[in-house]
Amino acid sequence: MEYRTNRRTGDVISILGVGTSSLPYAGEKEAIATLQMAFENGINYYDLATAESSCFPLFGAALADVRDQVFYQIHFGACYGEGASYSWTTDLETIKRSVDWQLQQLKTDTIDYGFIHCLDELDDWKHYLSDGSLLYLQQMKAAGVVRHIGLSTHNPTLAQEILNTGLVDMMMFSINPGYDYQQGEFANGSASERMVLYRRCETEGIGISVMKAFSGGQLLNAKT
Repeated sequence: MEYRTNRRTGDVISILGVGTSSLPYAGEKEAIATLQMAFENGINYYDLATAESSCFPLFGAALADVRDQVFYQIHFGACYGEGASYSWTTDLETIKRSVDWQLQQLKTDTIDYGFIHCLDELDDWKHYLSDGSLLYLQQMKAAGVVRHIGLSTHNPTLAQEILNTGLVDMMMFSINPGYDYQQGEFANGSASERMVLYRRCETEGIGISVMKAFSGGQLLNAKT
């Protein structure tokens, strides 16, 4: 496995990560074995924006004993609970309940990268601010529960505005040639607008994680 260092955080992260949307459908035994195999082969970065809540206890069973050797990317606004599927919100109390539940199932009391989750419209960002969700995330970081703050978005214009806060150390973004040329559901912004965003991340040392389903991802804009 190859690794890169996030220049903003100093974390040494595998160039391949694990996305988890389809993981629960494999069944408990195979899913746990898959996570353990990923870790044994050097993958240390895991995204928890998954399709089903049943994903979280799988991580608790598979990786609790090596928790200090892996990084979890947890999304404040991706909501889960017992028996529930994924839902999206900026409501503060819902986010609090979801994050508490996720930590219990993961058998951990820390979040490596706490993400502002999937904001694609300016109104989403305004609600995230006014509902207190960003303040909660910042308070969790101040308390040491969250180590670093991240952002997931498909909108390069909104990404630029949120990066202007200086809070973001990692960004989850779809680096996809089809999107660059206005093809696909999340083809927001022109190729040049998206390239400006990538170059800014390179200049400022902001890592980019690219996750898709269970296939994995990589960290860009980091020193080797």
